[in-house]
Amino acid sequence: MANRISSNLIKFRTGLTGLVVSAGLAVTLPGSAHGLSLMDVINGSYRGQGQPTDLFAGSDALIPRLINLMLFIVGILAIVFLIFGGIRYVVSGGDKNRVDAAKNTILYAVVGLVVAILGYAVVNWVIGVVGNGGGTSSGVV
Repeated sequence: MANRISSNLIKFRTGLTGLVVSAGLAVTLPGSAHGLSLMDVINGSYRGQGQPTDLFAGSDALIPRLINLMLFIVGILAIVFLIFGGIRYVVSGGDKNRVDAAKNTILYAVVGLVVAILGYAVVNWVIGVVGNGGGTSSGVV
């Protein structure tokens, strides 16, 4: 029974990883592709339509898109590990070691989420300082 549950958890993790990677690629890759001739490149008429033009500022900037992608992944992982810790807690059967392991899983998921949110605040502040030249930011992401 334990091997079957372990096998199913491995399959679940693999499927979830594929889902997160697919969602990340869908968020970061451009929406459309079109033909590009050599003369467009030589003459400079091609400017990379649909590509981010700024690093920090604007709704299409590269850094905020990457930060949003990472926060999405961290949020999904935190939810998955909270659920996983809850399931481990329920099926622990009163065994002290298994209960402690389940509680630690839940605790570390919550701590990881808090660290990610604090990291987001710090990165947002740094982007505000670098991008605006001041100490405050109105929220880049």
